[in-house]
Amino acid sequence: MSRFLNDASEYYSDNPTVVDFDDATKLLAAGSTCDIYRTRWQRREVFVKRLKEEYRAKPLYLDALDKEFEIGANLKHPSLPVYHAFERDYIIMDYIDGATLADMIRGKDKWLANEKNIVKLLRELIEVVGFLHRHNVVHCDIKADNIMITANNSNLVLIDFDKCYTDALNDTSGHPGKYGLSASDVGRSSIDFHAIGMLVEKLKKEVHGFKFGKYPRFVEACYEPDVNCEDLKDILAGPVSETSTNKLGVIVAAGMIIAGLLIGLIGYLVERNDKPDTLPVHGIAKELNSDTLILSSDEIEVEPTVKNLDNANADSKVKSAMADKKDESTQYPIARSQDEIHDDAKEKAVILDQKIQPSFTVLLNDLDRLNTLKNDSTLSGQQLLDNIRRHSDLADEYMAEAFEILNETFPGLTDREAWRIIAFSKAYTGYTRRATPELNEYGHEMERRFKAEGRTPQ
Repeated sequence: MSRFLNDASEYYSDNPTVVDFDDATKLLAAGSTCDIYRTRWQRREVFVKRLKEEYRAKPLYLDALDKEFEIGANLKHPSLPVYHAFERDYIIMDYIDGATLADMIRGKDKWLANEKNIVKLLRELIEVVGFLHRHNVVHCDIKADNIMITANNSNLVLIDFDKCYTDALNDTSGHPGKYGLSASDVGRSSIDFHAIGMLVEKLKKEVHGFKFGKYPRFVEACYEPDVNCEDLKDILAGPVSETSTNKLGVIVAAGMIIAGLLIGLIGYLVERNDKPDTLPVHGIAKELNSDTLILSSDEIEVEPTVKNLDNANADSKVKSAMADKKDESTQYPIARSQDEIHDDAKEKAVILDQKIQPSFTVLLNDLDRLNTLKNDSTLSGQQLLDNIRRHSDLADEYMAEAFEILNETFPGLTDREAWRIIAFSKAYTGYTRRATPELNEYGHEMERRFKAEGRTPQ
């Protein structure tokens, strides 16, 4: 029951102010409803979280602050701040010497490029989230701004409980749609796990040199409906990878991946004997009927039949190509039949699938998430758009990773050979064949909501 909505004497309390804000230092870090100060109080350095002036007379926000203090004061954990006092429109808590994870990301802190540090951060985050859940508290707002890393030992501290779940104050219980969940998921622990997955995706996207070998498996687990802290800790318990998953060449390639994918696969299908009827690439289906002679500087392949050239011309080109191979045997590989080329690509694709399947399973699970959002009538067109953009970014990242893994596993591949192997990959084709119709349907629903709302995408 609200102490401010139902007790006028409490609301108009004349308790003396114990913090002199004239001597306090207002910090740049602040939320939408509160300002943060640093000052001395009872001979110690403290943080003071105070409602902005426009909210100090509103009972709902006073109750939210009261709720945060009550939860914080009763939960003792090394990764939680220590709460000392509540004085109507502000909270006093221990000073934390450190920086928010958001500030570290913006400042390109090299600490984040070390995989051992990422594992440490996630392990401590999971530990404190598990502690909260055991005490029937769901944080509901886990993000880089609400995570602090201490200066002396780089320990994690989870802050800001004003949006944690409570039955009394639904307006301050977080927003499930923000984490890819439906309105019925308010107060469920899955909100925190989805938020952790999104946090790791943010780190991978924005931290140069991000190294976390278990990234695909970990993120996939965060989005599973029955995930728990023990599952995530088991994933982190594996050996730390020393390899980077974000080399410069792959970063550049990721920006061109969609266009390159279409062009490369068309080139591959041109030289295939067993052509599929359609090419399922992000809603684009093209029927290809072309048998042409393909020559390149690093490999020469001759199709059994040559069309669109007269017989004499074709015969001349074929003989010339074969003569070049004979005369320059040290420069060109021995000619292989199309069946041999395709069989080799299929064998390599099986090996590739074993390594990239977890990433594409994450994408398939994210399609499930998008389908849930599409059927949630409470979400706006803009919210649907924001989530499809996130999915698109994720797809680009995983495609870039697939090519990096391919090049590391089979060094020296030409572009055409790489595309050929990707095209035989069951992980890739399984995703694209499902994504094509589902993302089209999602797009239609998004457009319908924008039209119904009379709004334009931002």
